Amino acid sequence: MHKESLKTPLPVKILSILLFLFGVSAFFGSIFLWGQGFILSFPEGVNLAFPMADILVNAPASIIAAVGLWKLKKYGYPASQFVAGFYVYASVIIITEAAQGGPPYPLEIVLPQIAAVVVAFILVFYLWRMRGLFLNPAT
Repeated sequence: MHKESLKTPLPVKILSILLFLFGVSAFFGSIFLWGQGFILSFPEGVNLAFPMADILVNAPASIIAAVGLWKLKKYGYPASQFVAGFYVYASVIIITEAAQGGPPYPLEIVLPQIAAVVVAFILVFYLWRMRGLFLNPAT
């Protein structure tokens, strides 16, 4: 089957849109330090580790994966798996930090992380079944 005759399945398009939105949100959220200031004039005591990881790794990887999935490119599958791993890793750290802070747990922190983990599991398990779309030598 030739690349031109393949159509991107709707669930893959939905995942692509989610990854693109996650990437754009990570970039702009990090530029403004998630409401704590601006990255070029950050306030004292603000940890820059997560904003820098979001700007340099999460945002570009999410957007690259989104484009690769949407266009059924060979790099779309491995990029999405990298992003899934990153989402789970970062979410475990963030949820652990929130849990160590004790209740009440900030929903604006915890809910996006839960969403990221759910998307990561869908990326791994759903795309495993669909990997032929990306790994097929004809594409």
